[in-house]
Amino acid sequence: MKRRHAALLLIFLPLAVSPRADGTTRANQVTMSASAATVTIGERIELRVMARVGAGISAMHVQVTPGAFEVIARRALPPAVSAAGSTLEEVITIAFFQTGDFAIGPFPIKLLPGQDGSEEKTGRLAIHVRSLLEESDKDIKPLKEPLPLGGDPRHLLPYAAVSLLLLLLAALFLLLRKRAQGRRVLAVVPPPPPEDELEASLQRLRQGGLLPRGEYRAFFIALSAMLKRFIQRAYGFNAEECTTAETVPRLRESEADAAIVSGLEAVLTQADLAKFARRIPGDGEVAALWPVLDSIVASHRAHRQQAREADHVQAGR
Repeated sequence: MKRRHAALLLIFLPLAVSPRADGTTRANQVTMSASAATVTIGERIELRVMARVGAGISAMHVQVTPGAFEVIARRALPPAVSAAGSTLEEVITIAFFQTGDFAIGPFPIKLLPGQDGSEEKTGRLAIHVRSLLEESDKDIKPLKEPLPLGGDPRHLLPYAAVSLLLLLLAALFLLLRKRAQGRRVLAVVPPPPPEDELEASLQRLRQGGLLPRGEYRAFFIALSAMLKRFIQRAYGFNAEECTTAETVPRLRESEADAAIVSGLEAVLTQADLAKFARRIPGDGEVAALWPVLDSIVASHRAHRQQAREADHVQAGR
C-alpha cells in the first residue's frame, strides 16, 4: 500500500511546477476573473487580474489589449507579501456599449522589476452583453387597444380655422409692435475719447492685484491689449494684427509727438518680453511704467484739447 502511495506521488509531483523552455521552473501564476459573465449594455464589469509571484517581483504592469469595451477605471491593490512570495492584484473596470458575445483577453503582464524580462499572460474570458429590453419584455407595448373615434372629422374645420386666424392676428400684432419700437429714436451714448478710456482701463488694471501676486505675464497681456485698443481708436489702424515692429513705424506716420511714440514703443517692447520670453521685470521697471503711461494719456488729452480749440476758432471766423 505504501508503494502505491509513493507511485501516485511521483506521478503528480511534476504538476506542481511547470518547466520553461530554458529549463527553469515557472513559479509565477496569473489569473483573471470577471464580476459577471452576462451584463446589460453600459453595465460596469470589474476584471480582477491577480499574479502570485516569487521573490524579487514587487509590481506588475497589465497591458489591456484593445477590444469592444471601454476602460472606465483602473485600481492597483496593495501587494500581499508572505514568506512564499507576493500576491499582486489590479482591478480594471470596463463597460460594453454594444450587444453580443465578446471575448476579453488575453492581457500581457510584465512583472517588475523584471530584470530577466519575465512576462506572463492572462486567460481569456467570455462575456455576453444583452440589451436592456429583451423579447420577453412587454412594458413597451400599449396597455390597451386604441379606441375608434366615430363621426366625421370635418366638423372640426371651423375650430381649426378660428385658431389659425387668432395665430395670424397675434403674429401681425407682434410684427407691428416691433416696427413701432424700431422707429423710436434711442439716445446713443457716444464712447469716451480714447485717452479717457485708456486712463480708466489703466486704473482698473492698477487696482486688479496682478502685480502684488507676481502674475507679470497676465499683467502685460492685459496692458498690451489696452494699448492696442487705444492705438486703434486714436490712430485708425488695427494694432491687434500688427507686431510691435510693425506698429511703431505706423505710429510715427500718424503721431507728430515723438514722446508719445517712444513711450508706446517702450511699453509694448517690455510687454513683448514678458509675454513671449516670459521675462520677469524688476520692481523698478514696473514702477517706471506708470509715469510713462500717465504722460501718454496727458499728452494725448492736451493735443485733443488744442485741436478742439482750433476748430472753435475756425468756426468763429
